[in-house]
Order: sequence, then structure tokens, then C-alpha cells
Amino acid sequence: MPKLMPTKWSGKEIGVTIGYAFLLLLCYFASDCLGFFGPFFWDYGVPIMLLVAGIPYFYIAAREQRYGTFTIVGVLFLLYGIVGGVLSNVPYLVCVLIGVFVPDLVRMAMGYDSFLGTLVSYLVFAIARIGAQINIWLKPEWCHDQAVEEMGEEYADALINNNAGALKCVIFLVVVLAAAVVGAYIAKAILRKPLTKYGMLKGAAPVEAPKEA
Repeated sequence: MPKLMPTKWSGKEIGVTIGYAFLLLLCYFASDCLGFFGPFFWDYGVPIMLLVAGIPYFYIAAREQRYGTFTIVGVLFLLYGIVGGVLSNVPYLVCVLIGVFVPDLVRMAMGYDSFLGTLVSYLVFAIARIGAQINIWLKPEWCHDQAVEEMGEEYADALINNNAGALKCVIFLVVVLAAAVVGAYIAKAILRKPLTKYGMLKGAAPVEAPKEA
């Protein structure tokens, strides 16, 4: 019989989850800042971020093995989008909603203590980060206007022109997914001890309600 996961949250557990959610949000913001180095990084700052963001993602997933962990994360990401004024863009909003609320459903279906299930949920989480970038192909005028406002006309022209075509879109999505997988295994290597402690990796029995931060 599958073990029952805890459903009640303590104030400390919510606080720790919010803390790691802010670390994920910081990774998100840092990848936005990479765009200042050029149009290439406006796109490919996303996979760079996913190589690092797996560390806080997998730690909090292992520590809080219950439904709602990434819903809490999702609320913060939605607030970030509201502050940035970009949620009125439909592709962006859809990507964010999928990427921040579906991971909990994936983990519930595949097992909260499953490394594979958490990896799949991390691939879904990556969708939240491509909302702006996917507009290069879905709504290039909106994307161009955003880039002009932030970086100027020359930057915006280069961003759209250098990424024109369906093949470039496919390459971008493949790189994003590949980076998420690599990021998951980087997290596994770095967090082997806590992931084992919390039962996500072999070597220790799962714990139902970890109390240590």
C-alpha cells in the first residue's frame, strides 16, 4: 500500500517552502538579467537557469512530499508576472499557469518520493520559464515591442531576425528540455545526502513530515 503523505502544513514548513520558492524566483530573475548580454542570452538564459534551478527545486520537492508545495511556488511566480505586467499576454500566461500548477499533479500521479516523478515535474516547471521566449514565434510583434521598450530597436530587430523560423523554435525547446534533465542530475549529484535522507533516492526510508530546515 502506498504510504500516506502529510496533508497539514506547519508554519515552519510553509516558511521553508516560501524561502526555497524565492531561490527559484531568484534563478528566474537572474536568467532575465542575462538578456542584457545580448539577444542570444535573452533566449538561452532559460536553459542556463534550468541547470542551476534544479538544486532548490529538488531539495524542496524531497523535503515537502505533499500536494501544494509547488502551488505555493506558483503563487509567487504569478505575483512576479503581475509585477512585470506581462500576464496580459496569453501565451505567457498559459505557460506560467501550466509550469507552476501542473508539477504538483505530476508528483501526485508519479509519487512524491519518486526522483523520476520529480524530474518529469521539473520538465513541466520549465514551461513556466519560456512564456516570454515562445512569443518570438507566436506573437513576434508583442515580443519585439517588449524588447524595444527594454533594450532598444536594434536589439529587438536582432532578437526577432536571429530566431525566425520553426526550426529555431524546435531547437530552443529541445535545448530547454535537455537543460532541465541535466539540471535534475546536477541536483541529484549535489543533493545526494538530503535526497537520500528524505527517501527520494535509495538508501533511506522516506520520512513523512521532516522538521529540519
